[in-house]
Amino acid sequence: MKKVSLLAASVALALVGCGGSDGGSDTNTGTPSAGGIIITGFDGYFKNAVVFDDVNNDGVLDVNVDTVFGLTKADGKITLPKGTEFQGSLALKTLKPGDTDKALAAKLAALSPAADSYSDFMNTYTTDMDHEGQPMANAVVFRAPVSAEDKTAVISPLTDLVAIEMAKGTAENPVSEEAAIAAVTAALGGTDEQPIDLFSDFVKDSKTNLESAKLHKTAQILTESKAKNPVAYEQNSAEIAAVAQEESEKIVTDETMGSDDLLNQKPVINPSAPTAPVVSNYKLLVNEDAKIAIQKEISALAITEGQSLNTTITIPAALFQDKYDNVQTSVQAVAEINGKGEITANLVGETLTLSANNLQPTQDIYTITLKAEDKATANSEVLNTLSTTFSFKVELQNSAPVVDTDTQTNIQTLVDSWKMQQGAAFSQTFSVDGLFSDREGDALTYTTNINSVVPGLTSKFNKNTSEMTISGTPQPKNLGELAFTIIADDGHPATRLASTPASFTLPAIEAGEIAIDTNVKAELQEKTTTWQLKVGTAFNQTLNISELFDSAVNGDVQYYANYAEHDNAPASNPINGVNVTVDQSGLVTLVGTPTQVTNGVVLYLAQGINFSGGEDNDIESEMVLLNLPNVQPADETLPPVEPELGFTETHFNTNKVWKMGSFADRDGEIGHAMLLNNGQNLQFCWGSQDGADQQYASNISRWDQSAYTTLARLDTLPNYADYAQRDCWDVQLKDGKLYDNADAGETYVYEMLYQNKTANGDYQIILKINGDELFWMDSTDAPFAQSLSVSDKVADGKIEFDMTVESETLADESTKLYYAAGKFEYASAAYEYTSIMPEGFYTPGELEIDETGEHEMLILKETGDQSDYKTRYRYVNHNFGDFYVGIKWSEDSYGTSSPDFGLYSYSQEAMEKVVSQLPLLAD
Repeated sequence: MKKVSLLAASVALALVGCGGSDGGSDTNTGTPSAGGIIITGFDGYFKNAVVFDDVNNDGVLDVNVDTVFGLTKADGKITLPKGTEFQGSLALKTLKPGDTDKALAAKLAALSPAADSYSDFMNTYTTDMDHEGQPMANAVVFRAPVSAEDKTAVISPLTDLVAIEMAKGTAENPVSEEAAIAAVTAALGGTDEQPIDLFSDFVKDSKTNLESAKLHKTAQILTESKAKNPVAYEQNSAEIAAVAQEESEKIVTDETMGSDDLLNQKPVINPSAPTAPVVSNYKLLVNEDAKIAIQKEISALAITEGQSLNTTITIPAALFQDKYDNVQTSVQAVAEINGKGEITANLVGETLTLSANNLQPTQDIYTITLKAEDKATANSEVLNTLSTTFSFKVELQNSAPVVDTDTQTNIQTLVDSWKMQQGAAFSQTFSVDGLFSDREGDALTYTTNINSVVPGLTSKFNKNTSEMTISGTPQPKNLGELAFTIIADDGHPATRLASTPASFTLPAIEAGEIAIDTNVKAELQEKTTTWQLKVGTAFNQTLNISELFDSAVNGDVQYYANYAEHDNAPASNPINGVNVTVDQSGLVTLVGTPTQVTNGVVLYLAQGINFSGGEDNDIESEMVLLNLPNVQPADETLPPVEPELGFTETHFNTNKVWKMGSFADRDGEIGHAMLLNNGQNLQFCWGSQDGADQQYASNISRWDQSAYTTLARLDTLPNYADYAQRDCWDVQLKDGKLYDNADAGETYVYEMLYQNKTANGDYQIILKINGDELFWMDSTDAPFAQSLSVSDKVADGKIEFDMTVESETLADESTKLYYAAGKFEYASAAYEYTSIMPEGFYTPGELEIDETGEHEMLILKETGDQSDYKTRYRYVNHNFGDFYVGIKWSEDSYGTSSPDFGLYSYSQEAMEKVVSQLPLLAD
């Protein structure tokens, strides 16, 4: 099985914790995600071994650096969530009785939502289930590579050999996992014909399968040997592996396989001298009955803080037994007790004495560790030390949690970096682990007074992660030097005590702001310049001011619109007869009939936001002023209005430079144009003269560069009006249409289908030539390469209409163009398209707005049964009165089409009016 090593990977962790309890628990706490990675640790199955991420790959568990995942269950297993990744390597540590210190116990308690305190884990140790009920005599770390694709992984002395071999490589000359596996396999006697699966679970059938039994015994020998000298073991791992394999071959046979005698044989290889004779040894055991009796006697002790203690307990000589050793007749034990010397434990013969004078405990749970040396014979060297533990509780006079000033300073530094604004959503999560210490080791609950200090903010404490979250919407403004406090409650069942507060100074809360979008203001002002107000003539116009204001503040939005700066202030010159109203959506309506001439009218606009629930707005914008047109007298003669449609000499008299583009299918012609009146003739100009360079005209459908590259180049050219090589030809004006005879014997007819005249006197025209060729012309200053926001055009709930163009090649090789119109109904991530001219076509699709490129782009993916499953792309090029012009192309299984121009509108009437004057597609 090929594996990908994560020994030196540098990736983030996403973990769930697992825990244990007194005497070793087989409960893997926490809820693993479905499809998680199952880790199994063994030489025999390890119960309550610590599985962790060895971040710096040093083979040592450091709870301040490494990430602890939890404890293995009785079957040696722990489940990590699917997608768990590692910064270092996957590792497992076995624990001897007494090995679990407060730091590790606290880690395990934090991973276990059922645990109340670190004290529940202080007596945790590992059991090798080959010897169920017996504590491990060895504290050793094993590692293993793990594949990102695997759902299972094993950690054993054999996988540890692979990790050790890989660690021998350097950055310049690394050892691959494949090479490490090959080297270890060879050391263990494997061949190509009989390979060894180093990642197999050889324990489960070791009582019935000879090869598995040999690997099992090899693993046991490796565990005993590594525990003796881990540094020398890693230096000589290959030689030790070979000797272990040879030893297992000697002692594991069909006859001995599965026997207690074989199981308890624990040969030891000297890691510093692997070729020295192997020491034969039997496992030293703890007499479970004696242990239970001793614990019962110790648990019965009634010890209270402040008392003097001098008590004895009988420790039977048979507590430790070397069951299979016929030479050694007795085992001598020694006693130790944790703490800081306030209680002493002394074992003489079979008498254990516990003593203290005016006991001032530093903890509520104390652990007595009895140790015995395991030797092959009475006079031989010590191979390892077997420990067993007993615990008792001291009744403490409860004390309140105490603030740790260093942690308080660190949290204050974090608080100093907070940025808070009135009315703006705020959320910060920070660790309060270590902010308070509790002598009795009680589980602490943290609370704050932030809600009374800063209205709108609340706090929440997560006991599983020791994190505090402060979130909400600050209501006050311009406040500095405010202080909030955190208090720890020890939850002690008898005398519940709270700490003195830990105080933290908040940074000033900035005043909330509502910004004014000057571009929107300019657009609104431009719109008002098109209004015509006349005494006695009914008037009805609206302005949407919702996008005029911008703020990060959350709350109830209110709008203001009036002729006066405040409701209680009279307007100096309102439009008498025309009322102003504004609704909650920001739609301002001016309706009525002016009754008198009025000049210099100003419309006042503002937005207010209320988030604290009071009657008045908490935040108000600056007042925005729009100048309204003067109200003209009733008898005022307005200038003659030009025909709605049709060319006039006015179009030619301005001598403006136009932009002109084609709507033809896959033919995105684009260029500079002019309508000229030279005093004698009217002329139509487009691009450059034949024979000269064609730089003033181009085509966005070309394949050698993007459409916007083509348009951007046209923007950089000198003024077309000054260009001497313009291609111009005479046209005749008749009944609003233009006629030209550019080609001998054929007359081209230019017919206007739509016209928009801007407030600045510019024109935007949709033009039909010879019945089926459609162009757009624009004399505004908008650049060729303009790109507008798709999000402003396409949004949830909007309805939009488009024009479709298709071409047909006729028998004489000429091209005929046909047109259609359809309706888009947009949702947040989907759309529906229905044809309207002609009818009969419908397709839904998926909608996406891509904002990652230089130009915002709309992506529409067809999904309906009637569709051809194309993906259509669109840029918004420029606004065009009731329409806008876009740049579009499509993609399907046959390839990608070339870009061309498209026509779009929110007005069905405007779109149908244009398309109805063109050849329609057949149903």
